[in-house]
Amino acid sequence: MYIPTLSSRPLVRQQGVALITGLIFMVVLTLIVLASMRGSILEEKMAGNLRSQNLAFQAAEAGLRAGEQALNSPVDPATGPGYFDVGEVPTGVASTDDWKTFDWTAAATPGLVYPGVESVQYVIEKLSLRTGSGGNDDLGYTPQSGNPRDGLYRITARATASGNAPVILQSIINIEQP
Repeated sequence: MYIPTLSSRPLVRQQGVALITGLIFMVVLTLIVLASMRGSILEEKMAGNLRSQNLAFQAAEAGLRAGEQALNSPVDPATGPGYFDVGEVPTGVASTDDWKTFDWTAAATPGLVYPGVESVQYVIEKLSLRTGSGGNDDLGYTPQSGNPRDGLYRITARATASGNAPVILQSIINIEQP
């Protein structure tokens, strides 16, 4: 009985189709992995930016509360930094949008420390003395007792988190001393 061996078989030239198919498959697989990594990295950056913005928002809220406490403290806020009296416009601020470009070096720093937050600052503006007998119907004023600290105040707080995510918040407070 005749059994063919390797040496008895005629040599056939192979085409390498399996090799080319495998290489194409590896290239396609590599492109899919790279695309999914790019998406994951983008999602991680978005999550980090959202976290920074949330931290800055919370710190700006705390800055507003610090400004409110400064107004309600026995010490007159007009003696400290970041205070602007009636008719005194902060440098460079003509409208609400201008707070984005305001030079915050003149602002008060409440000394709040938050991990991941670079700075918390606030500015207090006295909007009105609320004098007169009729008041102002737009804001619901009533005549006051004549205390110089009475009036409407606008507090603008700014916090910047790491990653340059600034948040600016404002509140208006009505102070009436007895």
